[in-house]
Amino acid sequence: MKKVIILIGIILILVIGIIVLNKNSYGLSGYAVKSSVIEEAYLFANEHPDALEGVNCYCGCMQHLHNGRIHKRGLHDSFMKEEGSYEEHASNCDMCINDALEVKKMYEKNITKEEIKKYIDQKYRK
Repeated sequence: MKKVIILIGIILILVIGIIVLNKNSYGLSGYAVKSSVIEEAYLFANEHPDALEGVNCYCGCMQHLHNGRIHKRGLHDSFMKEEGSYEEHASNCDMCINDALEVKKMYEKNITKEEIKKYIDQKYRK
């Protein structure tokens, strides 16, 4: 019986280890995995940079310095720096996270980039 418990414990540790390794297989920092929603947005930004690049961000990061730079590539800059490392900004910005996930939904429905950009722009137009 003792051997069975030890074996189950080892298997459980291995399964947890595999889950943890797979969960962060993209090298996400702790700030990017604070919640499943934030992680989903970061993974989308990593896997589909073309979907977010050029989509205007309305949180102010395209007009004002964030972490020493202006996000000139649009919403993608809220998640990724130009050299390819992750940007912390989006993890603390609900607007960036929500807009990225809206873009993801539209992207998965094969909505064109121009239609996505137009939708996001109209969302904030006053």
